[in-house]
Amino acid sequence: MSRFLVLLCCALLLAGCAAPGEAPEVPLPDNAPAEPDTVEYAAALTVPLADLEPYEPWVSMEPDTARLETMGEVLCDKTLPGGTRVVCYWHPDRLTNPDYRYEKYWAIHQGDKLLRFAAETSGYEQGYDVTAFSHVLGKNGFCIEAPRGVAYTAYDYYVFDETGVPRLLMDCSNDVLEQDVDGDGVRELLWNYHGGQFVTCAFLRESTVYQVEMMSLLADHLPILGLPAGDLKSWGAEGLPVSILAGGWTVINEPGPKTHIEGYLRLTEDSLTLYVPENLIPLEAWAGKRYTLINGAPACRDIVPEGEPEGPWTVLGPAVPAPREWAGQDLAGRNETETWTGIEPSHLFMEMVSVRDGWMVVSISHGVGANADNYVYRTHDGGATWQEAAKLEEAGRYPCAAGFFDNLHAVVGIERFDGAPVFATRDGGESWERAVFSPLDSPDGWQAYSISHSGDEISISLRRGAGDGTEYCRLISRDWGKTWEAEE
Repeated sequence: MSRFLVLLCCALLLAGCAAPGEAPEVPLPDNAPAEPDTVEYAAALTVPLADLEPYEPWVSMEPDTARLETMGEVLCDKTLPGGTRVVCYWHPDRLTNPDYRYEKYWAIHQGDKLLRFAAETSGYEQGYDVTAFSHVLGKNGFCIEAPRGVAYTAYDYYVFDETGVPRLLMDCSNDVLEQDVDGDGVRELLWNYHGGQFVTCAFLRESTVYQVEMMSLLADHLPILGLPAGDLKSWGAEGLPVSILAGGWTVINEPGPKTHIEGYLRLTEDSLTLYVPENLIPLEAWAGKRYTLINGAPACRDIVPEGEPEGPWTVLGPAVPAPREWAGQDLAGRNETETWTGIEPSHLFMEMVSVRDGWMVVSISHGVGANADNYVYRTHDGGATWQEAAKLEEAGRYPCAAGFFDNLHAVVGIERFDGAPVFATRDGGESWERAVFSPLDSPDGWQAYSISHSGDEISISLRRGAGDGTEYCRLISRDWGKTWEAEE
């Protein structure tokens, strides 16, 4: 099985950790992280294209000639600039001979004869077309359009050889672009399949046509396991917008970032280069681990596919200091406690959102029933050291869900109590605002069980009740938690 197919099954994000007791080797810039509208991009990965093999066009049939009267029902009949007439038609015996039920031919009128140059088999009766093109891959010719699947439309580019016979230049599909992507003055061909999961480019190198499927090639060379997808319709001056899934379908309920690395792919005839925000470089160090506290010290280990044994924990740095307010609290010896130790795993939410930046919400009982104190910590050196950022003053129980989105934005949900409050921050965790869920008739009894985001849209799934009487709802915020609306 190829590595790309493994990605489709696992799509896990792995990254290296430092040796025990050492801080990870993460390059730190001199200045603070840039704001989103001033993000600086840099090359994170370059894949040479020297080993590509020249493109070999497929041949559906050897061109031949046929009498005009052998043409069955016509599906498409177009005359190109210059007078060339191209037709697509059914086999004349399709209604009387089951062997020809789905047979079609593409041909050019030549007097009283047909020059047939392509054949195909399908039951489609609509969606056929012919258009002329010029200065694509250094050639002029015509493109035939044909439906060949439920979500697959073929765009086959043909040019005339020295004898006047159409020859396939390139077979494309879905959302084809004719665009000079490498700045060499020649328009390349770009197309996708499965909505951007596979994006292909055909280009010239020394007058020879080559083809590269960029998503698979990128996946094969990423130093992490990720699932890339390209936004072909938004290809601009920067290149092809690409998003790399960090996390994965098979570990969607595991701790760790469930977000995307957003960047650009730039193509030349010699290489394919991935550009991402500088704070995500190197990709090898990007977060994708499971994090915890071991004897109060931050540690991580790889997330592995279900059923595989997990590796050992790697300690990243010194023990996390106890909250500052504990120095004045004579509660179960808090005033004598210097670090976080003995924390229940279920009372700890700890994730990285970039190479350097991470969040931790850690909770501890304050001795009255199931009530708890909740503290927020941040790291900005790859998880080696953690500093106290705030206390969730209104959170009286343990956290039940958390979403850490970037260096500024996070949401934390608290267990069922007093409306199961949810808190949001937009300033890196220094201040927290209790969410007001106005779409709910009554907030009582609802509890968050899943928090996620896409772009600046946050989604919170809530439930209340138990068994067959459990109710569910989902609320959406498009302003980082300031206001919420019920999802239809």
